[in-house]
Amino acid sequence: MRMIQVLMCGVLLAFCPPAARGQSVELYGSAGPTLTDAGLSLAGGVGVSPTSRLTFFASIERIHLSSQIRRETDSASFFRGGTYLLGSAELRFTPRGHGRVGPFAVAGFAAGVSRPNVNEVFPTPTTNGARAVFAGGGLLLPLGQRLTAFADVRMFIGAEGSEGIVAVAPVRAGVAWRF
Repeated sequence: MRMIQVLMCGVLLAFCPPAARGQSVELYGSAGPTLTDAGLSLAGGVGVSPTSRLTFFASIERIHLSSQIRRETDSASFFRGGTYLLGSAELRFTPRGHGRVGPFAVAGFAAGVSRPNVNEVFPTPTTNGARAVFAGGGLLLPLGQRLTAFADVRMFIGAEGSEGIVAVAPVRAGVAWRF
């Protein structure tokens, strides 16, 4: 029964004129720092909007976190840092539609690899699998009929390798072109 519903939705999306259902395709690119841990996030992707308020994205994300050493009188703390390369799927909800200035909410999941930094404290190179879920929000600012600027913050929470827990919060700004 579910397969029939999925096929019906596919047929309706395929044969209804895009203007009648508000469908569009969007390409985007964004970059920005990460909160709490020093780092940089870069992302790019493509999205499909079945309505003016809902967009499904497939993205590639690269997040690099710098190694850190904190020393105090009686102790020292070492953070290895590293680079995450993730493929993500996300859903963005824009209550006012993508043609107006307004907020949006985003949620999704990501999977890929992490490559922890190699330095004098952590000399062994390694590659781990990484999985995460994320949620966040931001602001859309249309600059014309097809060009939009945006800024967002999101929180990734997940697992790295067999025992590591990941929490990364990138703050990004970017542009999107809607077809």
